[in-house]
Amino acid sequence: MTLVDEAERMRSGFDSADLDGFLDLVWRIRAHLRTAPAREYLAGKVEAARSAEPAERRRLCRALLPYLDWYTSNKCFIYNPHD
Repeated sequence: MTLVDEAERMRSGFDSADLDGFLDLVWRIRAHLRTAPAREYLAGKVEAARSAEPAERRRLCRALLPYLDWYTSNKCFIYNPHD
């Protein structure tokens, strides 16, 4: 299963997803961000979610769903030096 497949599957089943698995997936997607500041920002968000209480953890993870949407949209695979 590719990372895109995993992201699509996790996105569609988020409400019942294992949050540790979700955060591991976001961590792996993080490597595809173009800039170091963006990767560092996402790393901080993932670490905050990992250390949060269960109810807060779900809320913090939900806020990370746009990263899965971005990754599965294939925009991360398109490089335009004029962006």
